[in-house]
Amino acid sequence: EMNRIWEKDTIGSSRLEHEVPYHIFCFAEDDWKLQADEAAEHSPNYISPPLPQRTSLSAAEILRDGIGLQTTLDDSPPSFTLLSIQDPTAFDTPIHVTFALNEAGTAYCRATRMDSG
Repeated sequence: EMNRIWEKDTIGSSRLEHEVPYHIFCFAEDDWKLQADEAAEHSPNYISPPLPQRTSLSAAEILRDGIGLQTTLDDSPPSFTLLSIQDPTAFDTPIHVTFALNEAGTAYCRATRMDSG
């Protein structure tokens, strides 16, 4: 799960904003240097590895471009910005309801009798 952005200074981070497109840039390195240097015993010919093995910048850029822009979802349900009903006694069988949502979504309506529980 990704829910924060690591800032360029590598000290701070901030939460991802809702409904904002982001590039996903992945980078990896192994722990071989740490594991090798901290081993309980070393061979007499042991030489510490220079640096961890890392993903190349070009490989990370290819992966980023392959993933493409990803937009975060919102975390709140849609709400009605308009909800009105015509006088239900104006017609014998239809009930006319007009509504609008603050975002794309589906609203479901169902007529039930007052005495149906």
